Amino acid sequence: MNNKQTQPLVSIIIPVYNGERYLPKTIASIVEQHYENIELILVNDGSSDGSATLLEAIGKQDPRIRVFHQENAGVGAARNFAVSKAHGDFIAFCDQDDLWHPQKLSQQVPLFENPKVGLVYCGALSEYTERQSVHTPSFENKHRGDVFEHLVRLNMLTCCTSVIRKSLFDYVGGFDDDKALMGVDDWHLWLKISLFSEFDFVPEHLATHVFHGTNFSQNDFAMYKAELICLEKIQQYLDELKLQKNIPWNKIKFASSIRYGKSFVYSGLYNLAGDTFIQADKWVPSAKYRWMGRLLKILPDALLKLGQQSRRLLTR
Repeated sequence: MNNKQTQPLVSIIIPVYNGERYLPKTIASIVEQHYENIELILVNDGSSDGSATLLEAIGKQDPRIRVFHQENAGVGAARNFAVSKAHGDFIAFCDQDDLWHPQKLSQQVPLFENPKVGLVYCGALSEYTERQSVHTPSFENKHRGDVFEHLVRLNMLTCCTSVIRKSLFDYVGGFDDDKALMGVDDWHLWLKISLFSEFDFVPEHLATHVFHGTNFSQNDFAMYKAELICLEKIQQYLDELKLQKNIPWNKIKFASSIRYGKSFVYSGLYNLAGDTFIQADKWVPSAKYRWMGRLLKILPDALLKLGQQSRRLLTR
């Protein structure tokens, strides 16, 4: 696959909401792909900044770029709308501030020569703009083949790394645009896709996931709730399809609660951490986290901060 005539078309989807500041760099990383046969579909999801004007100007510069506008409906709905306009055999996703490396698609698309593969992902660097630092995640928790039982425990791929078969996207109904899933709507889609196909991955960091701001935990509570809703929805989906999976749902929800509870402690949100540890105890009885939760809710914040600074067990 080394020329446009023999390459399958890849439709690249970018939902845009007040992304004027980031779009030029992101779009440049897309159109500079070594893989030639692409179309870029940008959906302005009711932006209030100058994104609409910028997109129209960019769309006139490259015939591969198509721009659409809609009233604000959320990222899932924007992605679904974009896919409905796509002509490609494959769909790839990127967020408005993330970046692709030039060789990304050229390394991922050949893996679809295996007809069992429905989704191909890769690694992504993590760039923290305020810290001016870049983290290189390991591939320790990456899996290929039948990945559902791994994926339901941990979302092992970043949205900007994924490429999927459009036919499979359509088959599972695309993104669930329930705003309660915001932040994990991609995980929900991957889980559905993993029930009907194998996954594969390129063990290289072919994208950069960009984090802005200094407080990366500020939306953790919403993400925690969204994760639990996602798991409930997948349970219902399995029931509707009459698919039998031996999944320890309560243990998975317990692990999620503990992970977020520790994050809340780290962020100094002690009352919220207490509620989360108490909830964890309801999923899987644990005297340790039941009492830790109660202590976090009754002890003064000043005392808890002192204990945290002394590296006591709260964040272990």
